[in-house]
Amino acid sequence: MSLRLRLLLAAALVLVLFLSGTGAILDRAFRTSIEDSAREQLRLRVLALLGTADVVTGRLTLPVLQAEPRLNQPGSGLYARVLDGRGQEVWASRSLVGRSAPLAVPMLPPGGSSFDALTDADGAALYRFSLGVVWEAPEGDAHHVFAVAMAQAPFMAEAQSFRRALFTGLGGAGLGLSLVLLAVLAAALRPLRRLAREVEQVERGSAERLDDRWPAEIAGLARNLNMLVDHERARQQRYRNTLDDLAHSLKTPLAILRNALADAPVAAPLAHEQIERMQTIVNHHLQRASVTRNPLRAHRTPLARPVQRVLAGLDRLHAEAQLELSADVAETIAVAVDERDLYEIIGNLAENACKYSRRSVCVRARREGDTVALTVADDGPGVPTALRHAVIDRGARADTTTSGQGIGLAVVSELVAAWDGALAIDTDDVLGGAAITVTLPAA
Repeated sequence: MSLRLRLLLAAALVLVLFLSGTGAILDRAFRTSIEDSAREQLRLRVLALLGTADVVTGRLTLPVLQAEPRLNQPGSGLYARVLDGRGQEVWASRSLVGRSAPLAVPMLPPGGSSFDALTDADGAALYRFSLGVVWEAPEGDAHHVFAVAMAQAPFMAEAQSFRRALFTGLGGAGLGLSLVLLAVLAAALRPLRRLAREVEQVERGSAERLDDRWPAEIAGLARNLNMLVDHERARQQRYRNTLDDLAHSLKTPLAILRNALADAPVAAPLAHEQIERMQTIVNHHLQRASVTRNPLRAHRTPLARPVQRVLAGLDRLHAEAQLELSADVAETIAVAVDERDLYEIIGNLAENACKYSRRSVCVRARREGDTVALTVADDGPGVPTALRHAVIDRGARADTTTSGQGIGLAVVSELVAAWDGALAIDTDDVLGGAAITVTLPAA
């Protein structure tokens, strides 16, 4: 998962939680304000009823028709009822006419009040406010409970309207914040994308090092990468110089020895053999010094052309043997290996195959995911299982009757390992001889 995606997911999660929490808090606050508004409206209705009440001949009476029109209209959604201290109905508004049951009134002590939500016998959701009072009269004090109820529907409709507006607003705010967040992330990650591009340019060899101008947060990383690049280049140069000096220093003594042996015919064959061996090793190390892999640079080498050129050269070299050299390599296959190293790998493997084959040598290549398997097979005697590991060692040979210094497979093994590949020896199913397969990174 990319850093950008991680930051986006984390920010989106925080944004969703924040907006959800904000919406829930605002919705709850609005519902509370609605209930407070309903409570206050009902309390004022109760006080208005108290203002119309009077005691006549020792009995509390209220006008049948009230100044509030909804109390006079059946089913209007505003209802009122008064009970005495024994729970007997003293008065009820005309709006209760036609209801299947009278408005329930809680018995409260004098001075007590209550506000609650209830559902009446007709299934209507109501807010109810009740107040217990003591009515003073010459005949004596009388305890009564006044209750006024109001339908919740108008308040719920208002709450739904607010909720829709709230969610629309929060959704728009969330979208706007998301766009701002994307812009901020793009600006914040731009230096990292530039750093990646410059590292890629160094890998391709189109740039020597990274730029020195970076934000403080990644300036240290860029500086360390430049130090790594400089150190790696200096190390490789020292390695090349050392091997180059060694090889050139040995060339002169070898030439002197070769000339001096011209006067010693008896020891000449053995001495010349050892000198040739030393010359081969010197040339090998000199070549390796010049083609050492640069890990800071990417490579892409098509495989078909080197295979065809190597086989063409071997065909001319072994013309008298009349070998059948063939290749099965698609033009689209390429490996992430330096071209000179690739020629050395193919050349050593194909030369060994020609040396031990009876008539046929075949080079095959196939793509296997992120790697390419290159196989060089022959119809020779093959390599015994017990010797397959040993022949990779420098100087070891499975067949001592043929000429050579025994470093061909060792060179291939070292080169393949340097490019993060692998070498395996098996028996070819088609030709029946040895099948040496090297696995190299695909490009």
